[in-house]
Amino acid sequence: MNLWNTRRRLWLGLGLILLSNAMALAGVYYNRSGAPESSLTLSERELQLPYGDWFQREDNSAVRVQLLWRHGQVDWLSADKLRALGFRVPDFSEDDWPRRLNRQLARPVVLVLELDGPAYQRHVQNADQALAEAEARVQSRPDDQELQRQRDSRQQQLVQEQQRDSRLFLVDAGLDARALRQAYPNRQRYLLLGGRLKPHAGSGKPGPGGFTATISPEHAQITVPHALREVFVDWQQGGAYREERPRVRVQVAFGRRHEPWMLDASRQ
Repeated sequence: MNLWNTRRRLWLGLGLILLSNAMALAGVYYNRSGAPESSLTLSERELQLPYGDWFQREDNSAVRVQLLWRHGQVDWLSADKLRALGFRVPDFSEDDWPRRLNRQLARPVVLVLELDGPAYQRHVQNADQALAEAEARVQSRPDDQELQRQRDSRQQQLVQEQQRDSRLFLVDAGLDARALRQAYPNRQRYLLLGGRLKPHAGSGKPGPGGFTATISPEHAQITVPHALREVFVDWQQGGAYREERPRVRVQVAFGRRHEPWMLDASRQ
């Protein structure tokens, strides 16, 4: 009887493993069926090796890269947007409205990420303007070493923005993926990604720029096919901003479930 129970548990365990694998494969097939929902060409600026994955290289198992994106001050997160995302917007006339907003739990949303678009260009323009203003201050007081230091720092920030920082920005979020795709139809610039969003009372003042958020994307990691691993072989763990990397060109597709897979990668 004990032997029969042992065998029964063994077969049940094997059956669950096979069922789980079959469901995972079915999910991958569904995600990649038909034309990609979006297809973007990324560079070394928009990708990094996730923390912890460098251990996995030692045993020659899966290698992954992770989307590296920015969201700035989330200026688009207005009171109306919070309502549209299903959050309870407190009465801003009450003194404790920040606490009421902050204690709400994160909710699932669809994130919109923009590649090398207006959001990135604004950051470049802001850095360029900051450098111009710092240079003007140096011209008015050419012997001031502190102003010179500030000018040099602004110059470095501009170079960082132009050459190293990610050009992938979070620009919107919603609950209806179809409506978001209609609003952002360019599938080579805008990708949709599932995630969770939790609002915070930022500056403590309702209105533009008054809210911030904790945003956790789903499926932000991309498995590198074995044939393409050499492209990323000398990347360092989480070293996106400090590491001098060779330039790469990476083609990534996002499917019906907004899950990514790597189509191609090469060094430039």
